[in-house]
Amino acid sequence: MKYNNQTLGTLALLFAGVFLSFGGTLIQYMDSATAIEITTFRSITFSLIMLLYILVKFKRKTPQAFKAIGKSGILIGFIIGISNICYVFGMSNTSVANGGFILSTGPLFAALASYFFLKKKISLKTLIAIGGSMFGVGVMFSGGIQASHAIGNLIMLLVPICFAFQLTLINRSPEIDFMPATFLGGIVAFLIGFSFIGEYTINNHDLMIALFIGAFQVGIGFILITIGSRYIPPHRAALFILTEPILTPIWAWVFLGHQPPAIELIGGLIIFLFVVFRLIDQFFEVENKTQ
Repeated sequence: MKYNNQTLGTLALLFAGVFLSFGGTLIQYMDSATAIEITTFRSITFSLIMLLYILVKFKRKTPQAFKAIGKSGILIGFIIGISNICYVFGMSNTSVANGGFILSTGPLFAALASYFFLKKKISLKTLIAIGGSMFGVGVMFSGGIQASHAIGNLIMLLVPICFAFQLTLINRSPEIDFMPATFLGGIVAFLIGFSFIGEYTINNHDLMIALFIGAFQVGIGFILITIGSRYIPPHRAALFILTEPILTPIWAWVFLGHQPPAIELIGGLIIFLFVVFRLIDQFFEVENKTQ
């Protein structure tokens, strides 16, 4: 059973990164929607897809599922909502390279949260994988890191910090399905975003893309994160989701013709190798425990 849960969690987190990695490419297909409009309208379908999952899984027990998340679930909902807003305002006030680099520090914050709040011992192999991945991230963005967007960088830094606490709270109570909390996160993001929109300028084309992003790209991505982080410690969960920064420039290359610099491909390959190293090592760890 433990083997099955770890396998499920690992696959869910890896594929979460895959879904999330399409975000930048999809936004490039928009005409003129503002960042806050994109976040606000994608939050509608984001919450709807979460609600659909909850209704299909729990059926008549849906009210009990919402009650079961308790105070931790409400806190997770606010963390997800605030994180989404910080992402928008951060990316609007810094460069894509800076934003990507800061987001990729997630495993470091997750490792700290896992150690201090869950009292989980972080193995040397995991530390090696995190350190190697961070080196790959540094290589990946070394050609475009700037220090001139201080406000945007500080706001952006809240995103991986929030993400670390989200993973930690979910993993602390693996017996609880926190999908209702993720649903609440979409509601929080919508309400905050709605209050910041002064005048609507989004056209029908951009609206359809934003709704699609909310339901499938971000929505399915967060469903997989919520499932996977129940079974995988936060420091490893954040490590596996590094599939997002690996694949983001590749999709832009394939679908938009934006060929990434060689240095980004090299950095992505380094991250990939260290993630694979930890995956293989985890497989053998679980195999040995089940024998």
